[in-house]
Amino acid sequence: MNLTTKRLLTVCAGLAAAGIFAVASWAVLDTAFHATGDYEFCTSCHGYEPIAAAYRENPHGGNNEFGFRAACNDCHLPHDNALHYFVVKARHGIVDPTMSLLKEPHEIDWHAIRERREEFVYDSGCLECHQYLLEATEGNKRAFRSHKRYFGDPDDYSCVECHDDAGHSRLDFHLEQHGWPKPAETE
Repeated sequence: MNLTTKRLLTVCAGLAAAGIFAVASWAVLDTAFHATGDYEFCTSCHGYEPIAAAYRENPHGGNNEFGFRAACNDCHLPHDNALHYFVVKARHGIVDPTMSLLKEPHEIDWHAIRERREEFVYDSGCLECHQYLLEATEGNKRAFRSHKRYFGDPDDYSCVECHDDAGHSRLDFHLEQHGWPKPAETE
């Protein structure tokens, strides 16, 4: 075997190894993303019991006649591009468990966090499932009127501004039942 053939075989073996490594890395990351993005994983911490109860009660949480259940990743991660998805997933993967370890569960003000829901629910996730919402509502004047301003200027509106219980039915009730009373209104 001459030197050129050896080099060619070495380059081919290197490219094959790089390809196998790339596919294996993708498979491992994809499996990890799915395994750490479902309801069972995300609500396994004690502090998430009311969130889990409100989710199970909601149509997005499987309480529907269609057998559909959205995963936490479907709503709480952006779906506009893979890099944004990965960055937000990594940030939540670091911050959320750290806060669960460093804070007592009842120190987390879920009521205040809920008021900032636009920061934690991504329209790109909503539109992954509801991608034909515009066409579907055009035949229903009431529904179209409600969504017309959103589709006219989606940068000024978010889905959860109007659909504040999407994904978590009666969240205030479940928070109170699990020991997070709603703060008194200040005048």
